[in-house]
Amino acid sequence: MRLLHTDNLPADHRLITKLDYLLFKNQSLFIVASASDFYFIIKKPAMFAHRAEEPGLNLYQTGFPRVVAAWMVDNIENKLWKSAAEGGLPSGTYFIDEDVGGENLKIRRTMHVGADQDKGFVLLNFSRPDLKFTEKNFQEIDISDRLLLKGGLLDVLKQL
Repeated sequence: MRLLHTDNLPADHRLITKLDYLLFKNQSLFIVASASDFYFIIKKPAMFAHRAEEPGLNLYQTGFPRVVAAWMVDNIENKLWKSAAEGGLPSGTYFIDEDVGGENLKIRRTMHVGADQDKGFVLLNFSRPDLKFTEKNFQEIDISDRLLLKGGLLDVLKQL
């Protein structure tokens, strides 16, 4: 797999939406999907023009099998956002680690994501190596509760 450019996607991929990536200013989150996979693509201003993947922008991509979207929504809404008394995970458990769609995944609850240190999650895929940093053998993205609820990401995931 290679980094996807939202203005020149492969024929079997389509841009689902573009959201403000509310974790940091001047960054956008693109959701791209094919029949089998979906991708979070963060675009942020490049610090060094000669290292930009798109003119003036750096790209960061995290991919998952498409079936994982429903798994993410279910686990976030019904296990990680709820207390044990409400049917959520046992007290002191802040992550879910499972094989879904043939890939090793983890959702980790965190109290500090983004510039504002919001509550949120780290979504990790241990079955796909990072596309930019070869020493990193997994892909990950931080998302905040604010991005999920106010930013509209939860609704997008429900539609995938």
